Amino acid sequence: MARQYRTDIDGLRAIAILGVVLYHAGLKQMSGGYAGVDVFFVISGYLIGGNILDDLAAKRFTFRKFYTRRARRILPALIVMVLAVMGLGWVTLMPDTYRYMGGAAVTALLSLSNVWFLTRIDYFNPDASQDPLIHTWSLGVEEQFYLVIPLLLLLLWRWRPALILPVLLGLIGLSLAVALLTSGEYRMQAFYLLHTRAWELLAGVIVAWAERNRPLPRALHAPLYGAGLILILTGLWLVPPAAPWPGIWTLPAVLGTALILAAPQAPRALQMPLINPPMRFIGLISYSLYLWQQPVITLSRAANIWPDTLAGLALVLALMVALATLSWRFVEQPFRRPGPLPKFKPRLALAGALTTLAIAIGGGITEGYPARMPSEVLAVLDMRQSFSPSYRRCIYVRAQVPGFDPDSSCTFGPDPAPSVLLWGDSHGARLAEPLGKALAEQGRGMRQLTLSSCLPVPGLIIPGQNRARQCPVFNARVLTYLADHPEITDVVLFATWKSYLFDVTGPDMLGRWGEDGFYVAPEDSPDMRDRAGREAGFVQALARQLRAIAPGRRITLVLPVPRPDVDIPRHFATRLWWGGDLPKRAGYDRAIYDTLGTPMRALFDRAIAAADLPEGTLTLVDPASIFCDTAQCDTIRDGRLLFSDGNHPSLPGLALFVPAITGAITGAIPANR
Repeated sequence: MARQYRTDIDGLRAIAILGVVLYHAGLKQMSGGYAGVDVFFVISGYLIGGNILDDLAAKRFTFRKFYTRRARRILPALIVMVLAVMGLGWVTLMPDTYRYMGGAAVTALLSLSNVWFLTRIDYFNPDASQDPLIHTWSLGVEEQFYLVIPLLLLLLWRWRPALILPVLLGLIGLSLAVALLTSGEYRMQAFYLLHTRAWELLAGVIVAWAERNRPLPRALHAPLYGAGLILILTGLWLVPPAAPWPGIWTLPAVLGTALILAAPQAPRALQMPLINPPMRFIGLISYSLYLWQQPVITLSRAANIWPDTLAGLALVLALMVALATLSWRFVEQPFRRPGPLPKFKPRLALAGALTTLAIAIGGGITEGYPARMPSEVLAVLDMRQSFSPSYRRCIYVRAQVPGFDPDSSCTFGPDPAPSVLLWGDSHGARLAEPLGKALAEQGRGMRQLTLSSCLPVPGLIIPGQNRARQCPVFNARVLTYLADHPEITDVVLFATWKSYLFDVTGPDMLGRWGEDGFYVAPEDSPDMRDRAGREAGFVQALARQLRAIAPGRRITLVLPVPRPDVDIPRHFATRLWWGGDLPKRAGYDRAIYDTLGTPMRALFDRAIAAADLPEGTLTLVDPASIFCDTAQCDTIRDGRLLFSDGNHPSLPGLALFVPAITGAITGAIPANR
């Protein structure tokens, strides 16, 4: 007997997709909007699990029927969206992004895009996170789940149906435990892969099993339904910054969705937030809306036409809904109707998939079809490679820290035992070779010890990072190395300090603020929520470090380069591509940098005062005094781009302040203390 269609599930889908869309569109007050994906996972588990259980009970389950239905549900709209994005990307995306998008497109059709993005979103490929197809990772997780759950339920049903519940509960407990244990330290693996997401989908399967075998007493439906609504809203609005995901804060959205699904007989008045016509409509088009929201947002930003006003944002959201409605009506529905498909429809889908593959292969071979762009645009884009040959070879990443040997790190200059140590993050790594060459001209040798995205101060941790604990391990080892090598007489500390110190990002050079959640805290208090406490912890840790380094050494402390936080080569290449020009000088309001630059400088002044170093020990170099005047911080000077992305200085940018550092080391610039 067919089960009654539940209109409130459409409303649940609407809540899920609205959370995702508003979060991606920039409504950061909805701090957990991405939990909408987790709501979708529970719904999918419930519907798919219920369908399998019903078919098994009726002895009509076949794998062919199951996967045909899944393919008709997922692939047509996905293929159309991917082809449209490839067409629009041709006139909006730079070659490197277009090339990576091709890989995302193929893996999306193969249900592997979650694995693709896991292996591509790393330190050396930050642009992957701007891929218009990155949202397809969740489809990969679901489709991989669909490979497992039918076989599991079929085997249990035929062998011993009584084991279905304990096996599902055991798998939920195992998957959740793995997520909780790994999502803090291995954030990307936990976020993207099935084994840490399976508990969410299985929660829906459990509800479907209970509905058919152990339904809840009717008296519980109303309170559980109400509790479910509250939990979902909590999961969307109250997630703290940098919360490991999936983790403890994923539970409200998952549990809330499960409670609503388990209580179908709740009073109609309680269901009204979900079953009203607008919510039902959004729910009906939610799959297509999910497919289209990320491309609209990403391609608009790539073309520099993302709106800055509420009216403009409303127009973009209306465009998303319109595209989703067309996709739902003319792509989803024709393929989902019961019965055999006309032969031309599968052929169209196959042709679309093959076209996607061909475009992606061509993009890989040509590195993104650069011939579609004028040579002057490509010349500007080439500045994204404006870093020294040793940069990638000499910077450490977290996976290397357990076997890290400071004596095997890169050195520059003539000294067999270098007397200068450069200690920093990727910004320090960009500085290394230009500084090493400048010191070599003075007869000095330098050793480079740099770890990507790691503030070079022992005793601190960035709790929102993947393998976060490798950073304090690295820094402690560097400090030990210094203690064992008195021949090092000068230490240079350089990092993009400002981005670590505050729990906000921005404002960028256009005045826009970004996401919260990337900040340092004391290693022994990684969950510290109090900003003043974290800042005090930084001041104490830096002062302690300066005192530990100082005996018998000079310290050059280099403050951060003023970050535009907008990809400068991409920004001006797009401007050229769309008919603009490349100015001889360009920049942004100095006040934008000072918004966080001034309080950052105050923290350094506090730390230096607390260290109380002997006179002549420390020199403070501030690149802001070189990149900025009283009115403007430059991004282009004398026709040369000073940044190779949104924050790293290019070789011309580094050349501006390397002399100040070498002067501090050689004594040409007097020490401040």
